[in-house]
Amino acid sequence: MEDSAQPEDKSRQALEVTLQEERSISRARDAILMANIKELNDVYDALREKLKELRRKDERIRSFEAELVRANKLSALGELAGSIAHEIKNPLISIQGFAKRIGQTGNREKVERYAKFIEKEADRLSQVLAKLLAFSRMEEPKADQISMNDIVDDTVLFMEHHLTRFRGVEIVVEKDPDLRPVSADRTHIQQTVVNLVMNAAQAMPDGGKIRITTGRDGTHAFISITDTGMGIKEEDLNRIFEPFFTTKDKGEGTGLGLSLCKKLIEANRGKIEVESKVGEGTTFKIMIPLDRT
Repeated sequence: MEDSAQPEDKSRQALEVTLQEERSISRARDAILMANIKELNDVYDALREKLKELRRKDERIRSFEAELVRANKLSALGELAGSIAHEIKNPLISIQGFAKRIGQTGNREKVERYAKFIEKEADRLSQVLAKLLAFSRMEEPKADQISMNDIVDDTVLFMEHHLTRFRGVEIVVEKDPDLRPVSADRTHIQQTVVNLVMNAAQAMPDGGKIRITTGRDGTHAFISITDTGMGIKEEDLNRIFEPFFTTKDKGEGTGLGLSLCKKLIEANRGKIEVESKVGEGTTFKIMIPLDRT
């Protein structure tokens, strides 16, 4: 009896030892698991706080960028207002002169003729101011049927006098007379063209030629602005549309002009392409989808 009991006792003892080891392993596993869970919770809490902080910083950056974009628009508007001052001044002088003549003559026929001149000049002044107010509009894209050729004509009218402050800058325009209208926001496209023409002039400190061309490229209508200026370095071409990136000297640019242009064109389902060679010049190409017919 004693001999048969010993194997059972040994077997029971071995089983108890194994069970104890399993319990120890289980407790160790649970401890490790709880430690991992706690560590993961700590990491999660830390990441959540970091995410909150990043969101706050992102909101501040977005707010700051929006303020700079508005400042850039106001700056562009100020330049445009100065460039068309002569367009407002001329009709005002004419109106003043004809009004004075009306007061000095008793001839009814002359009065009627002077009145027609005043009406004509007032209408001209009204059109200039309407275009200026349209340019200053800061709204979401408004899709209208617009002519890229008309935008070029208006831009040249606005900018021609303003560009006289740049030495030896000449504008050459080549328009496709058969170019179909596109659906886009006129103000956005015109503001982009104005910014690109100004950039082209600034890229030619010793003078040169700005060629503005319209046409069709596949499914898009385009306006291209080409200068004969300094060109853009290859390493900078991939960064020129980044906010705050500028190749201009300190104090001469916010680095938001091209970024704003890109956003305005993309808001109208379009795109901007650029080609440049150092010492030869740069071409920016605004492309807006043609409506399917």
